[in-house]
Amino acid sequence: MLVKSIIACLCLAVVMGCAKGPSGGQERIKVGDDAPSFQLSDIFGMEDFRFGKVVHNSNATVIVIWSMACPNCREALTDVQRMYEAYGSKGIPFIGVNFDRENTQGVRAFLKAEGIDFTTLWDSATRTARAYKAYDYTFSIFVLDRAGKIILAQYDHPPDLTVMLSEKLDEVLDFKSE
Repeated sequence: MLVKSIIACLCLAVVMGCAKGPSGGQERIKVGDDAPSFQLSDIFGMEDFRFGKVVHNSNATVIVIWSMACPNCREALTDVQRMYEAYGSKGIPFIGVNFDRENTQGVRAFLKAEGIDFTTLWDSATRTARAYKAYDYTFSIFVLDRAGKIILAQYDHPPDLTVMLSEKLDEVLDFKSE
């Protein structure tokens, strides 16, 4: 009985640790903050990708930071894929950043099997996840404006992810058409 209690406590500690937020008391990135720049390679080894202050010719960019170790991340990515299918054709780039240190083959297999076809980059050194203060979370999503300012920052997978994201992207697209 004592062993089961210890195991249950350890499991709870692990789960709480996954969602505890940035370590060391760091604050999360907030709306209005500058988005950190980064340079990473495509998970399939196709190309290097450099992200800076000015993003393409788009009024917004969606950045998703995730880990394969998280079941909620895998579920959230299918939601993000649906959003990419709806908004990617409207000129809004979606960039996935996977911060697993190993198992790139597993990540690639998952992306292919689930039909996730937006650009996914590999952050094996976790620099980008840490710069976005997302490393202690298993799923984080950001929307950036053309100038590289954060206009949406969400840590963890909210149940209304598609609603929240579509509202923000519709707002950006409406602004663009005015």
